[in-house]
Amino acid sequence: MLVLEVAGNLGADAIIKDLNGQKYIAFSVAHTESYKDAQGQRRERTTWVSCLKYGESPVINYLRKGTRVIVRGDLSTKVYEAGGNMQAGINCRVRELYLMGGNRPDQGEANQPAATTTAASPTYAPQPPAYQQPNEEDDLPF
Repeated sequence: MLVLEVAGNLGADAIIKDLNGQKYIAFSVAHTESYKDAQGQRRERTTWVSCLKYGESPVINYLRKGTRVIVRGDLSTKVYEAGGNMQAGINCRVRELYLMGGNRPDQGEANQPAATTTAASPTYAPQPPAYQQPNEEDDLPF
């Protein structure tokens, strides 16, 4: 099985679905990359990845449209016909999910957790170091 790792923003709020009694969280991630075309114009290309995370998890409370995430999991592709045209889809069965923190565009100044993970194996997916507020008296360079 190929492993996929993608960083991007959620295209819509995640939803909980049920397949034969097994619950999973479904969401899509938009990965956008910038490049310059032959004329030197800056362009963007967005790739959408459909993601499934099996099992219920409180992380769904944070998976809202625009949330920045990194997902790592098993890659699969699907070819299908839509509107008479052949289409290809990228799918990921999520094994690890990281919330990247920061404010979403619709969040204003509200706080969001800086980094949260729901990894299958904590030894495989180490947590990033926790941010520590500098001590104003001791840590100033002047």
